[in-house]
Amino acid sequence: MAGELAIRLQQLTKTYQTRRGKVEALRGLDLEVRVGEIFGYIGVNGAGKSTSIKILLGLSQATSGQAEIFGEPAGTLAARSKVGYLPEVATYHEFMTVEELLRIHARLAGVPDKQVEERCRISLESVKLDHRRRSRISELSKGLKQRFGVAQALVGDPPLLILDELTSGLDPFAQRDLRDILVALRARNITVFFSSHYMSEVEAVCDRAAIIHNGKLQVCGTIPELTENREKVELVLQASPQALAELPSLEPVSDEVGELHRVSLGREDADAFVARCLTLGCSIRRLNTVQHSLEDVFYQITRAQGAKKS
Repeated sequence: MAGELAIRLQQLTKTYQTRRGKVEALRGLDLEVRVGEIFGYIGVNGAGKSTSIKILLGLSQATSGQAEIFGEPAGTLAARSKVGYLPEVATYHEFMTVEELLRIHARLAGVPDKQVEERCRISLESVKLDHRRRSRISELSKGLKQRFGVAQALVGDPPLLILDELTSGLDPFAQRDLRDILVALRARNITVFFSSHYMSEVEAVCDRAAIIHNGKLQVCGTIPELTENREKVELVLQASPQALAELPSLEPVSDEVGELHRVSLGREDADAFVARCLTLGCSIRRLNTVQHSLEDVFYQITRAQGAKKS
């Protein structure tokens, strides 16, 4: 199964006609998600995340391009049978017990009657909710309801889970519990594709992640690939007026040892800049490597292009 793709989006576009005119929600989106990985999908509101997820689920039709799930066209019965889905806002019949409602979801997922009980048991154990099987949904906390949401997505035994804002609004303990569940699912070779606004969550559990903005893929890769490539070097130095005239990118900083100046630049430019500073007679006071987080990378990309929100 090495190299097989769970999700493939190729030059995907989606245009909506509104009273204000046409809106391009997706503009040539390319994306690949490999089998067995946890993949984070990041973007501001209006970036195109929900639109692309709807197309994958067959809830919306693309204007052009291709969307596939395990090689099957998105929206077909063959593709839908391979997906378990949990929307950002899920509502349930609060008066039913966990066990009763999960049985209904199992039958809706096409589980044969003889396998319903076993599939429900496995799904509840997978999300550590088997001890609450007889509880009414109304008795569950928000975190436990999200666990039930994952259980209903799992009950049809799909190889792919699509989870929209899984931990939104949950306390840190509930977030941690759900992250542990995702890691356990990966060990079973279940592919997990989830959107999130929590960068630390994506960094903690994802094998790879993608940032989408204004309907287009901006970056995609492992967390080290996304962050290390944007590592910065900060220099603090003392320079003569003549040197300052040659180095306009410097900004003054206050320091008890005298007038100093600072500059932040990409790691690939640091060696040449330091050499130039020494040639001009500057004295290097401090040199620090600044490791950017995924959140830093996200802000850099969205601010550079203008954080378009809807």
